[in-house]
Amino acid sequence: MFMQLQRALTPSRKADLLTELVQTVSGLLLVGFLWTHMLFVGSILLGVEAFNRLADFMEQFRLLDIAVVFVILTAGAHVGAVLRRIPSRWQEQKIVWKHARTIKHNDTWSWIFQAVTGSAMLILITIHVFVVVYAGIDSKLSADRVHSWMLAFYAVLLVLAEYHASVGLYRALVKWGVVKRHSLKRVLTVITICTIGLGLASLGVFFALGGS
Repeated sequence: MFMQLQRALTPSRKADLLTELVQTVSGLLLVGFLWTHMLFVGSILLGVEAFNRLADFMEQFRLLDIAVVFVILTAGAHVGAVLRRIPSRWQEQKIVWKHARTIKHNDTWSWIFQAVTGSAMLILITIHVFVVVYAGIDSKLSADRVHSWMLAFYAVLLVLAEYHASVGLYRALVKWGVVKRHSLKRVLTVITICTIGLGLASLGVFFALGGS
């Protein structure tokens, strides 16, 4: 069973190593960007003026354009690396699902959930980037969007992104032997709860501003 799974996921050792490196590096960059993005969004908790100052700073130095290009290139590399590791043939997919049902190991199911949440995020992030680029990011525009129709959208994206980032970072660091498994789980759980809490609190402020 294990050898079948390895053949399904690893067609070539050299290609797999390169793919693994691209996936890990791009994933770490995206996690760093996500947490930085959450701090920017969370600045609304300091007040409208603080948020708008950061937004103006980003616009003045074209940081939004740089961020969009960064996300497109890095996410593109990450998705490309992931697609090379996902079984494309039906027989190979059956092996993976059979392995997951038989072993019933959390790490095996987390890999499957990563693929599912990643696919959903790809669609949601594309919409998010399009809206931000063409509609702007000052406090009033953001508040109007959240209050009118995008509250549920951003709440779902927040949870999916933080879950995906946490599990992906855990798998990468454990795989490369950087830290101990159990200690890392506790740290990432705390970080995930804090970032989701920050995001939900920020959405609450935007929603209140949009209704005022």
